[in-house]
Amino acid sequence: MSTVEPKGAVHWIDHYVVGTNDLPGWSYWALNATGLPIRPINGLTTNMRKKNTPIFCFMWWDDESCRIGAFLQPENYPKAKELGKDMPRCGFYIRPEDIDSHLRRLDKHKIPHTDPVKTADNGEEGTVICFADPDGNQYEFWAPANMPQGAMEVRTTENVGRISHCVYGSRDLARTAGFFEKYCGMKSERNAKTAEGTLVLRMRAGARLVYKLIDQLDERIAGHSPWWDMHTAFTVRDEEYLPNYRRMWDGLPEEAGAKEHLNDSRDKEDNFPARTGLHRSPVGYKWKEIYQRGDEFYDWDGHAFHFIGGIPKNADGSLTMYTPKEQDEYLRELAESLKKGVQP
Repeated sequence: MSTVEPKGAVHWIDHYVVGTNDLPGWSYWALNATGLPIRPINGLTTNMRKKNTPIFCFMWWDDESCRIGAFLQPENYPKAKELGKDMPRCGFYIRPEDIDSHLRRLDKHKIPHTDPVKTADNGEEGTVICFADPDGNQYEFWAPANMPQGAMEVRTTENVGRISHCVYGSRDLARTAGFFEKYCGMKSERNAKTAEGTLVLRMRAGARLVYKLIDQLDERIAGHSPWWDMHTAFTVRDEEYLPNYRRMWDGLPEEAGAKEHLNDSRDKEDNFPARTGLHRSPVGYKWKEIYQRGDEFYDWDGHAFHFIGGIPKNADGSLTMYTPKEQDEYLRELAESLKKGVQP
């Protein structure tokens, strides 16, 4: 990797959000699978949501390791594919010496999983274990041959570290590579062991995005109605947070309206361009009101992302270890600037 850091470069995957039809069930699954502590919630199930039961639709943790969350979905999820075949999916760093303990924990809690497999198909060598939640969302434990600095320095009580990678589908790998190089400072890399039809995009701290060449988009993607706000968040430097969005706003169209109100056909949804749009959270609605542009962005294949600012913890200024700076902090800074008559 070049020692020159591209403008607006992504350093880590800060968090990953899936959909669920049962928030309490998913939260206990997450505790058992990864060791993440449960935050109290009053969210229930999709069937109760359909009956207009007041619910809280999001599950979250303050932990700085494998930050994952879930949105309660308005409809029941379609059936998932076999383990290791469905996309998108998310991976977490684990240490090679802990593989057996992770397998015992998955077995104890009857969490479906594959056997450990040594592979170098997706850009680096290591051992992978695929597993799934009750909704069929798929995940991977990734024990790399070479552990990047910062990957396991923050971890759960079950020794699960940061998010190591995410795997998505792409109908045009060159187009996908160009999108992420232009807007996220990620360049593709390939070695002799990388599988055919695979695009690997490396982040500054060592994590990866992996895209697999596909003919047809997967069912469970954020760009498909009626699914709610599954997304992946990227860590960028604090000072690059707003400039990154401005580059996107200058180069990408804004979606025509809130996805749930468009009622487009699946064929039309699959042909939407890369774009920015509404991040459906209280902060996201406020952001759209102020900037008239969304703080979520979609690649050419309907996967949703947004940025998180990172404040270095290390004296060398690297984001190997960082403190996340959430969207609401940027909005507070904006409000204070506007009070002083200054446009940031």
